[in-house]
Amino acid sequence: MKKTNNPNTSRNNQLSGNERIVNRTNQRRKKNKRKKLIFRAVLCFIFLCIGIIFALTMFFNISEITVTGDTVYSSEDIIEKSGVVVGDNLIFTSKKKINEQVSTELPYVGSVKVKRHLPTRLELIVTKTEAVYAVVIDGYYTLLDANGKVLEKDLEYVAENIILLNIGEIETAELGKRISGKSDSYLEKLIDIRNACEDCGIEDITAIDLSDIYDIKLTYQGRIILELGETSKDTLYKKLSLGKAAIDTQNEENMLYRGTINLTVDGKGYWSEETSTTEPQTEVEESTTENSGDESTTKPEKEESITASAA
Repeated sequence: MKKTNNPNTSRNNQLSGNERIVNRTNQRRKKNKRKKLIFRAVLCFIFLCIGIIFALTMFFNISEITVTGDTVYSSEDIIEKSGVVVGDNLIFTSKKKINEQVSTELPYVGSVKVKRHLPTRLELIVTKTEAVYAVVIDGYYTLLDANGKVLEKDLEYVAENIILLNIGEIETAELGKRISGKSDSYLEKLIDIRNACEDCGIEDITAIDLSDIYDIKLTYQGRIILELGETSKDTLYKKLSLGKAAIDTQNEENMLYRGTINLTVDGKGYWSEETSTTEPQTEVEESTTENSGDESTTKPEKEESITASAA
């Protein structure tokens, strides 16, 4: 049977083909339109960023620098060491850099908080630090703050409230920077000891020996040595609590007692008293050409066990 072409079918196929062409054209136009919109948006964003940067650069320049807080230095010195000058950009000023420069160049500055006051004023809020410890280097004292920062060097004398610190071999001790020893673990241990002493109510610590981290010693009022041995945060508090009880007991008997409290064994302490005995001065005949002087000896007198439990 012979097929015949339907003119209506041919016309419909032709229309479908035209519709597809129109659809493709419309899709291309929409894509191009979206690309143009995205390009314009990106261009606007770039111009906006350039405008913001230009505005920040042109309209937020520092016209005034003020210094507040607690400090032993003059405002002029602090501003000079900050490295910031009038005319610098307020927004792009580095807070971290200012803090590092001032606290290093001026050792008794603990920290500097930088506060921006728009549009053009910069405020430096200074917190001071103070001497807590002293180490001996080449026969002279070097003062440190609570974080081990070097405050002063080559001193012949220090105040009575300064705690003498022994951290063993010292590698570097630069002004304004943290002192560095053969082992820097001393600092963490030092902070733990300071906190534990405060928690236990132990005051008047005059010396701390951290030269051997496994044989730590504290000196109370320059007359009673607390031998702690090896400690952790938990055992440190327990040992110092027991030591505080022993100190209180000895002080009730005699405020001038000198000796050692051995706290190396957890939960126990041993008090070893030392007394100074002075031989009476001997009176000699006039014909004798040599004079006898005082002879003083220090010796351990007794040792007693302290069994009081730590609070």
